[in-house]
Amino acid sequence: MRRTLALLGAAVLASAGLGCSKNQLIDVTMNGSAHASPHRGMHVGERMLLAGDLHCHVLPPDASHHVSRELPEVLTLAQEESLDFVVLTPHVPARFFMDDEMRGWMLRTQQDLRARIERLKPSLVVIPGFEYTDHHYGHVGAAFAEPSEVLAALSSEEARATPERFFELWVARGGILTINHPVNRPLARSPFHELAYDLSWRAFRGGAVPPEVAWITEHAQTLETYNTTVTEIRDLFIVGEEDRSLREAAHLADRVARTQHRRFAAVGGSDSHGHWLRATTFVLASERSAAGIREAIGAARTCVRGPEACTLEVRPQGGAWLGVGDSLTTSSHEPAATFEGRAGGGDATFLVNGAFVGNASRGSVVSFPVPTDRCSIVRAIVGRSWSSGIYVNCF
Repeated sequence: MRRTLALLGAAVLASAGLGCSKNQLIDVTMNGSAHASPHRGMHVGERMLLAGDLHCHVLPPDASHHVSRELPEVLTLAQEESLDFVVLTPHVPARFFMDDEMRGWMLRTQQDLRARIERLKPSLVVIPGFEYTDHHYGHVGAAFAEPSEVLAALSSEEARATPERFFELWVARGGILTINHPVNRPLARSPFHELAYDLSWRAFRGGAVPPEVAWITEHAQTLETYNTTVTEIRDLFIVGEEDRSLREAAHLADRVARTQHRRFAAVGGSDSHGHWLRATTFVLASERSAAGIREAIGAARTCVRGPEACTLEVRPQGGAWLGVGDSLTTSSHEPAATFEGRAGGGDATFLVNGAFVGNASRGSVVSFPVPTDRCSIVRAIVGRSWSSGIYVNCF
């Protein structure tokens, strides 16, 4: 059925005789996309499960030819989707911090966005941020820090000499960096010329990159493994394989985390520019606040596309249960150990370092081997939801 819908959607999107603009067709398509399962009131242990979106565009500062939705509509859509939080990510140009005029524009637009948020007094947590847009190397979402503080500590002269310093200071002041749509490579044949653009993170392919791109690659805390627009427009309707980018990006996150021996949280973004929104990122937070959400994301207590995979638990046989984002150092000198896994959110598929190791029905326990002679990452797919990892001998 989904394959039939994919082919039908591709035909509709490719049609030039419907009298509709491209943006209208995208809105119609995305408004028909699946909604995440209800999450309100869900807890995993002592943590509450919150739903949000880490990649949401807004007019202004985004341009009117690019985004058709202002802040009040964003908030209305977020409330209709039962979001607990939304991160606003208007585009800013690459290396804006080197140019005094662009620095001023960025600060003015960010201050105006924050002022509008305060005036509207939203019931959900609204976090101003931006999408750093480098057309040569990729896009990065930035939030949870104050741009004026970062730029006050970095002159344009210093930024020109050491451009990576902007991102170092962003993270040092509590900011989160997300590498957006990291595997969104161009499609040769598509009804939209935008799908011929390379929007992937090129540093993951190797080769020389600018210093700020190299720094982000080694220090960004999160990877956008699920992008609703990529999944629904590119993968389902055009490619005909709904989970292609999600699966590839999740495996990429595991590979980077194992190579760099650090947490690399899986997050999601709607990447919405129009009259629709979706819950894409689910976090296990200690409180419903920007600080609580930021702490959960930094600890990789996240899942994407739905809340169910946040119920993942894993333990070495006879040991204590660990949750999403937790880590364990074993004392075994054997190359592998037997672990047990379960998920209370539904039937689960378990992966270790990206490879299938077993299935379990809701709440039941399955045993599987985990390599302990190297960093290993256990994650689960529960329904349509994908978890971040549980880390074994990684740190």
